[in-house]
Amino acid sequence: MKVVTLFLALVISCSGSADQFEAVPVGNGALTTLMVQAVDVQAYIKSLKNNDAPFKAIGSSVAGVCVTKTGNDYPGQMFVWNGFDSITEAVAATDKYDPFSPSPELTALRQVKYSAIFKPLKEYTLEPGFERLWRLKITNENIQAFVTQIAALEKALRSNGHSINLGVFQPIGGGVHEAYHLRAASPTSTESGKILEEAYAGAAWMSIWSAATSLIEEIVSDNFEMCEIIYTAE
Repeated sequence: MKVVTLFLALVISCSGSADQFEAVPVGNGALTTLMVQAVDVQAYIKSLKNNDAPFKAIGSSVAGVCVTKTGNDYPGQMFVWNGFDSITEAVAATDKYDPFSPSPELTALRQVKYSAIFKPLKEYTLEPGFERLWRLKITNENIQAFVTQIAALEKALRSNGHSINLGVFQPIGGGVHEAYHLRAASPTSTESGKILEEAYAGAAWMSIWSAATSLIEEIVSDNFEMCEIIYTAE
């Protein structure tokens, strides 16, 4: 089985100030997402686990699902994601499978909303769990500084004993639906709650969060999701 970690484009990181920069490792990777409304979420996930042919057909390195737990726009809100080793492979996958022409079995289980491609803008270790997802509007002038602050925040949270992965993802071909994604992945809902407790108690790392949020134009949405891996290429 492949050990898959999604890496990122060349960005900058610092010790906590957006004016102090140093280079971070360069890497590759991209994701595709398929947002759906599931009639029966668990039945749909089970069907995906029982049939890995579509993941093999598009050349996915790893695939999974994220089910929206709070802030739902509609019942059964979730998406299927596929990870690829390059943007080239992610874009090419859009020609290999048409989600709007599914089998009758899939048609009975879900309705497709839209699809998108995402490029990670900082190093992101793929360890799905209980995850908070913000969709954010950020100007091109501010995005690198924002990524810098998020990298510093991740380091500070880990130094305080938290098991967390923070990711910033840029949409490609997301239409009017998507914006930059900020994802905070914790192993469990309890761990995510502990971080919020510290935040409201005025943790020192909140100064980094404040610097990051000052660069945001608009928070488009804010959700909690439960995510898992359901396929890994051999």
